[in-house]
Amino acid sequence: MKRIISLCAAAVLCLSLLSACGGKPAEEKKVDLAAFAQEVMANHEFSALEKADPADQEVGAIMLENNYPGLKNMDLEQAEIYLAMISFSGGELALAQAKSAEDAAKVKGIFESRIEAKTTEGPGNYPEEVELWLHSAKVAEHGTYVMLVNHPDSEAIVSEFEALFK
Repeated sequence: MKRIISLCAAAVLCLSLLSACGGKPAEEKKVDLAAFAQEVMANHEFSALEKADPADQEVGAIMLENNYPGLKNMDLEQAEIYLAMISFSGGELALAQAKSAEDAAKVKGIFESRIEAKTTEGPGNYPEEVELWLHSAKVAEHGTYVMLVNHPDSEAIVSEFEALFK
């Protein structure tokens, strides 16, 4: 009899643990990426960054496709991409909010490919620029939000990004 009661109690405990796992996921905190980008650029000196706006078919969309292939074709909640018009600038900031975890992983891959492309010497990549990208470029993510930053203060900027979600 004690065995049956013990087994029933164990079964109830297992079922209660499983039901706790089946709840709705916590809703992600909403972050205004445009405001965050402006705050970052005000607090950290970036030199001559221009917003790559995909709606601007002449310049913005071309800048995006050349530097972040595939990003302009994604259906994102938010995107704030700031690039230098001159190749060796010492900075870059790209922020995106995807609509799903799968799309966030794609954005992260695009951002990581950007770093990979800039950390190899070759046409358009000056040795000083390669060094900066090697030591200062970081990708950070939180849920569906992804950031790429290339700046000497990248560690601090990543910390500011992570603080947005606390």
